[in-house]
Amino acid sequence: MLESQLIQIIKSQAQDPDLIGDDCAVIDIGSEKYLFALDSFVEDVHYSSDYFSVEDIGWKSLAVNISDIAAMAGEPLWVLVGLNLSDSIDDKQAWVEKFYTGLNQCASRFGQPKVIGGDITASRGGTSISIAIIGKASQPLLRSSAQPGYLVGVSGEFGATGKFLEDSKQEPPAKHLRPEPGLEQARQLSPEAALMDASDGLAQALFELAKQSGVSIEVESSSIPLAPGASLEHGLYAGEDYELVVCSQVLPPNFVQIGKVVPGEGSVRLDGQELEPKKIFQHF
Repeated sequence: MLESQLIQIIKSQAQDPDLIGDDCAVIDIGSEKYLFALDSFVEDVHYSSDYFSVEDIGWKSLAVNISDIAAMAGEPLWVLVGLNLSDSIDDKQAWVEKFYTGLNQCASRFGQPKVIGGDITASRGGTSISIAIIGKASQPLLRSSAQPGYLVGVSGEFGATGKFLEDSKQEPPAKHLRPEPGLEQARQLSPEAALMDASDGLAQALFELAKQSGVSIEVESSSIPLAPGASLEHGLYAGEDYELVVCSQVLPPNFVQIGKVVPGEGSVRLDGQELEPKKIFQHF
């Protein structure tokens, strides 16, 4: 798990490693709690220009950042946008105009964060986008708050993108091109809940919640909502679903219960059998 090892190196070098580990860093400024996050969106890693329109790229590059704010039960306020534009883009002015059309469409739907700056440069390879987002939460929900006896719930279906990426001859699902961050769903959660988004797959989110809370999680496969035609493997491991995964004493109606939190030390059991963490998504 090289990615996890790299994160540990970064935490060991950080001046305040306790700020690292959730979907956002939480910084107290005066009486307010501000949320800071950054996500990159890289051509041929996170998207393909074969089926993403430039407007889709703009939408999704912002949506994945707003999803991090939603995973802390926050509100997005401001964004800084870094564009590294490939030499292969012939009309860069038109590309940027279309990109910001998609980005602004997403912003208008989800919290209306404002672009306040950024950077633009050339790329000798593919195009990549990095967005830093700043938000605010009266009481951020952390990954480390789960307790034995809590219910485990999810905000929607899993596996649509995984099924598509396995057979890209089909039309890409709308959820892959334009995911919808769960800002509204997160607002319904109680303040004691543990929360994160499942950008890297349901299994990865379950392991992370269990590890950071110092508990174990038991899940029933029959309870996991899967996209039409998606397999359980797609739902657990493929990622790119951007649904919320929560551990809470009570689940709101817009969440589906898939399991429960039990005493333990970071394990996840599916139908009574321990899941293997080696299958979870890793960038490296």
